[in-house]
Amino acid sequence: MHYLYGDSAPSQLTSNFLEFLRDAIDFAVFVLQADERIEAGKVKGAALRAVAEEELAALDRFASAMSTAIDGAEKGPAGSPAAQCAARLAHLLGTTRGAIADAVRNKLAADIAAIDADEAAARAACVDALGVLLGPHTPPGTTTTLRLVLGADGAYDAHVAGDSSFGVDWIFELAVPPESPWASTLRLEQIASNLEIRAPLVTGWITKEVKVRPQHLDRYLVKELTGTDGAVILELRTEPGVETGFDLEADLDAGTLAMTRVGPSDDASVGPFEVHPDDLPVLLDVARKLFDSAAELERARLVDATLGDGTFGALATFVPFVERLVGTLAPITREIAKRSLTPTELVLRRALSDDRREELFVTKASLREKLLPLAAPQRALFAPLALDVESPSPQKSPPLPAPPGPPRIPVPPRAEVQPSRPKLPTPRPPAASPPRPPPRTSSEPTLEIIHDVDSQRHHVPFVEAVKKIVLVLRSGQTDEGYRQYAELISSASFTEYRPDDQRQALKLLLMAKAPQARSEAVESAYVAALARIQALVDALAEPTDYEMLGVAHLQLGDKKAAGAAFDTALKLERARDPSSELCASLSRRVSQLNAFN
Repeated sequence: MHYLYGDSAPSQLTSNFLEFLRDAIDFAVFVLQADERIEAGKVKGAALRAVAEEELAALDRFASAMSTAIDGAEKGPAGSPAAQCAARLAHLLGTTRGAIADAVRNKLAADIAAIDADEAAARAACVDALGVLLGPHTPPGTTTTLRLVLGADGAYDAHVAGDSSFGVDWIFELAVPPESPWASTLRLEQIASNLEIRAPLVTGWITKEVKVRPQHLDRYLVKELTGTDGAVILELRTEPGVETGFDLEADLDAGTLAMTRVGPSDDASVGPFEVHPDDLPVLLDVARKLFDSAAELERARLVDATLGDGTFGALATFVPFVERLVGTLAPITREIAKRSLTPTELVLRRALSDDRREELFVTKASLREKLLPLAAPQRALFAPLALDVESPSPQKSPPLPAPPGPPRIPVPPRAEVQPSRPKLPTPRPPAASPPRPPPRTSSEPTLEIIHDVDSQRHHVPFVEAVKKIVLVLRSGQTDEGYRQYAELISSASFTEYRPDDQRQALKLLLMAKAPQARSEAVESAYVAALARIQALVDALAEPTDYEMLGVAHLQLGDKKAAGAAFDTALKLERARDPSSELCASLSRRVSQLNAFN
């Protein structure tokens, strides 16, 4: 099925590109964040090595000075108490120096091993993330090859290989469910009963000659199937382990087919032969059914992924790969944008029936939001997608006169591409327990645990994630805590939680005392929080949400927007309960902001 652009012009897209674009951006953000962590690990490792080298050098200088002092000190004759003391001190100095040097080197080796393990985990997670992306999607321009081979145990080894347009070659293992015809040895009678073709056969008892005779293929089994872009190659055999049968090569798009009889070398009928015209449609139908049933098998596990001469997970950096991926997506994305009648959306259409079409769309804002966790240089990699540019609507052609017959539905049904749930892997192993936090002051927001049993069970990972961030911050790891805040708040799963739960996490971030040092991690957390609290305000218009919106604007330096948010919150709360604590708090905020201005 080919999709249409938003202006109903035909496209070459045969799958929902908008879903792939959404998931590809999620994937690219994930690998860029992993890339950043890998680079930070390398910098940390280099710093640890430099510190260790300096410590060892200082130890050597100290030991040398002590040795010189011992050697130069007056000790008297050999065997004297002073000489014995000097000998013991020299021995103790040597052994102590060696033990401490070994301890420094061992600690360095352990620290470097931990960094290397984190990097290996991050790289493995990037490979898993690639599997999450390519499992449900075949990117435009990708050539895929199906291959199913019958094993000695009667089960098929099923794989699909892909050569993507952005440079990655990959192989997936296919899942074969019990109800699939490929779950055990597949014979052609399962696809077409009473299958009979005309093929060469050696006949005669005394004078043997090759003649074309009708032959039944019902009981022939499929030893191997290979399919690529409408071309299907089948190896049909009489029994497992027996090399007697037929090889069939079909071009399903062109409607052509070639066959070869396979058998012992002394069999005169072995070799290629011309397929009878009456047998051609039947054989093409069998090849198509076998190919279609194999193509329905789902991709279960990414077995291998390579880029050029190396493996995907071993790339020195993932930035060039993301640039290639974005470069592949950009022309298609811009063309969709140019042909979308709404400048803030990317729109495709697909036919549901002869007189009905469904419109699929994704907002550019929702795609831009996915980039918020990234630093500005990383976000710049996605500029070719032109998600910040609102494309002008294409000029509309004069309307054509309505055709005779029943009126057509003027507006097609719309379906927004669902928010992604990528289930991307964690790019590093669980961190060690942070130090015990200091006592909480009364001014800090508290984390409220959900009391509803079903909701609590559903949101345990969310609550645990927020708890962990709070503990990290209280332990003094400010940048790490705010980085985790940004990841949590900007994650696709955040919008799936109840508004109260979202509000609680945002409150913990926004209402807490802001750190004095405004690092990039802190700034990213506030940017992500602003987008989420704005979504709550737009959906629910609660005074408490408007108050947090004002705080978010203040943290980002926009006092005018903060004042407008506080004013709106105060009006709403006064209409609800003019004597409430929130009303008093908002009045103070407005007064302070006006006095400051």
